Amino acid sequence: MVGESLERIKKAEENAKNQIMEAQSESDRILRINRERAEQIIEEANKQAAEKTKFIIKKAEEEAARAVALLKEENEMAREAIRAKAEGNRSKAASFIIGRIVG
Repeated sequence: MVGESLERIKKAEENAKNQIMEAQSESDRILRINRERAEQIIEEANKQAAEKTKFIIKKAEEEAARAVALLKEENEMAREAIRAKAEGNRSKAASFIIGRIVG
């Protein structure tokens, strides 16, 4: 009877050790799977962030190009207005200079 009890205890201990080893193995497998999933999520997030960054930069460059074009157009109009005013005043300036020289 004592021998049977010792045998059952020994089998229970072996069974417990096997269950612990199986649980550890399952835990390791689950951790490995979750690490792989986490790496995939991080990789996808990095990819999306890079794409979003490129999109934002492209939009900013397009907006800057439009602003530069508008400024160039405004500068050209201002330059033309100044040139037209100077051309309009050329004869007055010439008359003034001639009047100063001739007397």
